[in-house]
Amino acid sequence: MPYRGVGNFVGRQQELQKLHEELQNCANVAVSAVAGMGGVGKTELAIRYARQHEADYPGGICWLNARDSNLAAEIVLFVQSKMSLEVPQKLGERPLNLKEQVEWCWQQWQPTKGVVLVVLDDVTDLRSCREVLPTANRFRVLMTTRLRRLDTNFVELPLHVLSPEAALELLTALVGEKRVVGAHSCAPLLCEWLGYLPLGLELVGRYLAQDPDLSLAQMLEQLQEQRLQDEAIDFDEQQLQNTFSTAQRGVRAAFELSWQELEPVTQRVAQYLSLFAPTVFLWEWIESETELLNCKKSEINAAKKQLHKRHLIEPVEEREEGYKIHPLIREFLQAKLVASEQADEFRQAFAASGVEFAKKIPPSPTSEFIESVKEAIPHLEEVAQNLTDALQDDDLVWPFVGLGRFYEGQGLYALAEPWFQQCLELSKRLLGQEHPDVATSLNNLAGLYESQGRFAEAEPLYLQALEL
Repeated sequence: MPYRGVGNFVGRQQELQKLHEELQNCANVAVSAVAGMGGVGKTELAIRYARQHEADYPGGICWLNARDSNLAAEIVLFVQSKMSLEVPQKLGERPLNLKEQVEWCWQQWQPTKGVVLVVLDDVTDLRSCREVLPTANRFRVLMTTRLRRLDTNFVELPLHVLSPEAALELLTALVGEKRVVGAHSCAPLLCEWLGYLPLGLELVGRYLAQDPDLSLAQMLEQLQEQRLQDEAIDFDEQQLQNTFSTAQRGVRAAFELSWQELEPVTQRVAQYLSLFAPTVFLWEWIESETELLNCKKSEINAAKKQLHKRHLIEPVEEREEGYKIHPLIREFLQAKLVASEQADEFRQAFAASGVEFAKKIPPSPTSEFIESVKEAIPHLEEVAQNLTDALQDDDLVWPFVGLGRFYEGQGLYALAEPWFQQCLELSKRLLGQEHPDVATSLNNLAGLYESQGRFAEAEPLYLQALEL
């Protein structure tokens, strides 16, 4: 095997057990595929499994890199170099093609008895390996892939990000318990920002270990400022080759591999998705943007399938047609959007959609209305917090008004107040002290105070609004 495997391996015991059961519980050739997003630890799981169960494969373990390689040629080379066998080029006078040479390799495998584990790491196209898979029942095939549902005949083991507890355990193992305990409130936030992704945790942990004076709080602040371009998670290939890490690339480069496989329409859809808040969104919201995305509804749904297959969006079990994006993938897609010629167009369209939604929120929403729109509220908050520069002046106050109404109508005054306050401050700063929307903002905030019986605070605001 080309990798030693990491020393700190946590949170995957159930997956290892399940994988072993599937590979052993089959009379024919067993093919199991470990599938997951880039950086989730598929290769590491395969390494750990192969090393842990080496004794269960007395026929040997064959590790092959399936990405950007000629698998048939790799297999022939493996047999020639590891078994010292001369692979025949002819059968009598008839030349053997590469596929026939591979079949000969499997038939002549040394030793001649015992179960064999064949690992195909990072499969990107099933066609490249279908014809070279062994057929004898002594072989067990383990694939790692970023593609969901590689084949219905394969047993798929989906690999997700670590649990918050396992992520914290991994970070602790990497930087030391004393350092994590000393930053007990910050360590979970750092794990959360990294989306509990093993690759991100390993790279950040390695970076922190190299600088004992860098606190976890400083690391988090640095990541929040530099995003995916921060050197802590943007290691280049050369840097990683100088370590025993299984990782061959940084987080951004790992995601780039999946990005390059997307169709142009899918890339546009993905860039637009990055504007949504990091929570559940409904696909029907994207289906309505055919004009903006310059494609048909059928193409948008084809894009959904492509994103889903590559684990770039994840379905939400408890919500039909609901999806989520991993926070680091969202960061990656936002960077792609910024570099796009359509960035301003997409941002303005998304903000305008938020305004149209906000205008539909009545001053006293019913419980039925609240229930029907609650999933859209975090995305309206995203507009208010990060996209006010994409709003027209006439629309500037609406995201804040809508949010204020949504919470005030439920009696959640403490949640409504910041939105009405921000609305007033922003309209004064960007529209001028005497703009009509300033008067509206004063009146809204005064009305909120009056609803709570805070008359002394409401009265001067009403008077200012009347003056305008």
